[in-house]
Formats: sequence, structure tokens, C-alpha cells
Amino acid sequence: MGFLRIISIDKPKGWTSFDVVRFVKRQFQEKKVGHLGTLDPMATGILPIFLGQATRLIPLFNNVDKTYRAVCKLGETTDTYDAEGTVTEILDTKFLNPEEVTKAVNSFLGQQEQQTPAFSAAKFNGVPAYKLARQGLNVPEKIRSVTFHEVEVESVELPYVQFRIRCSKGTYIRTMANDLGRLLKVGGHLTSLERLACGKWFNTDNSISIEELKKIENETDVPWISPLKLLNHLYTVYADLEMQTSIKFGRRVEVSAPLEVMQHTQMTAEIDFSAERNLIPTKVLDCDHNLVAIGSVMWENDVYYFKPSKVFSYKEDYFIC
Repeated sequence: MGFLRIISIDKPKGWTSFDVVRFVKRQFQEKKVGHLGTLDPMATGILPIFLGQATRLIPLFNNVDKTYRAVCKLGETTDTYDAEGTVTEILDTKFLNPEEVTKAVNSFLGQQEQQTPAFSAAKFNGVPAYKLARQGLNVPEKIRSVTFHEVEVESVELPYVQFRIRCSKGTYIRTMANDLGRLLKVGGHLTSLERLACGKWFNTDNSISIEELKKIENETDVPWISPLKLLNHLYTVYADLEMQTSIKFGRRVEVSAPLEVMQHTQMTAEIDFSAERNLIPTKVLDCDHNLVAIGSVMWENDVYYFKPSKVFSYKEDYFIC
């Protein structure tokens, strides 16, 4: 794992995502900390945290799917689309039955046009929407296209419905709850939200709660997530001292021909015309499996080169290959 520290936090209810970042900064005396995928204070669950130089890996995972378990209360609409808002309308739900509720939830499967909530962090002319909404100002309508890859109703105990979904980046589950209420003509809002996973790398199995983290005295006992597991899909090049030195200064270096990967890339390019025919996404490791750089292997006139796009610097005593 080396010097790149990544951890998955099980965010408690009532904490903002920035509260978690602030806690991690204090806990590990790290000035630079970032997170993947903001969670509302009401929400709980998976919040991946990247420390120090590991924050440079965040853009590689910004577009991953998210998996949630949500509970919606039908019959009540709120201005924030969740339980923290003010109730704006109450309607009778006695005529509903579990079958039609389930059918309505399942209708969200696939691509949907979704309106960003007025009370959200989405910015208009640099100002977060929630600040405009709290002042009673008009928040411009902002529509985005999102995708629900999986939708599963787990229980219907009216007026509550619990469902599990896997969706694309930028999906507001609060908006889905509000839209579900409108679809059923009774209104609705989100009462509970738990994020179960971020992509295939961060989930409940490799996460730790704030309280558990507080009890750990030795940093070696922290359940750090290896960056190599996150980057397992990238082709790997091992660099000797001379190569590391060149890469450290952003220079491209000659590497051996990755024939199997090249053939796979060429086949992919034939299927997908948007694929780069002469670039292979690559990570470079030193002899101790520390991450040296991320970039691409390219080839020109049968000569293969690694060109770095992100270089990770560390203490000179790591250069012992």
C-alpha cells in the first residue's frame, strides 16, 4: 500500500460529508483530505475518503455507480423532498395497494430526466441552490439525465416503501421519492437513506464507523484500502531506479511491448470506434509495489513508451530497487 492512504467510512446520521473529512484530518494529522460522492447529513453509509497524495486518485472514480437502500413515506410532500424539510401537502393513501406501489417504483428502471432539488448543493452562478432556497428566492430549474441500473422493492408497509437501487452519478434519491409520490398522486418524501456501495470497490464489508476508528490506537490497524486494488483494471509496468527518476520528472520512458494487452486493446478499438488505438491505461509500480505513476503506454514505430499523467512523489528512501 505504501504511502497512499484510502479508507471507506460508514458515515453516521447527522454528520455532513465535510464533518467526516474534518474528523479524518484531525485523526491522522493530514492537511489534504477529500471524499468521493457527497452524502446529505440525513443519509448514512459509505463515504470513501482519500488522504494526502491519494486525493489525486479521486477523479478516476467520480463517475462510479452508487447503491442505496431508501425508505419513502407516501402521502406527505416536503419542500426539501426529505424528512428534514417542511411538510407542504398531506394526502390520503388508503386507496393505494402494495402492487401498484411496487409497479410505480419499478417504473424508474432505466434512464430518467430528474430535476435537481431546490435544497441542494447544485450551484447557480456560483451560489449553492440551498442558499437561494433558504432566502425564499426562486431557484432555476435544472434537469439532468440519470440512470437507474437496478431497482428492487424490499418492502411495502403503507405509507412506507423500502427499496434498493443502483444508480448513476449525480442521482438524487430525494427527487426519486418526490417523483414517486407525484406518480402515485399522493405525494411523498425520503425518510431514510443508506449508501451501501460506491462502485465495486467501496462497500459495507470494507468500511469502518467513526466510533470504531476512534478506538484504533495504532495506524497499522486501520483498514486502509490498497490503491492497487482500486487500480487493478490498469495494465502494470514495474520500474527500476532509472525509470522512476525519469518518470518523477514527467518524462516518458521506454517499456517492453505489452503484446497481450495491445491485442486486446486493438480488438476493443475495432468494436468501439471511440477507443484509443495506441493508448493503454497503465500504472507504474516500484519493486516494493508502491504506486509510482499513472498514465498510458503508447507505441510509435514498434517502440513502446510509458507517458505519465499523474506522478506520486515520496521519500527518497523508497528508491531502493
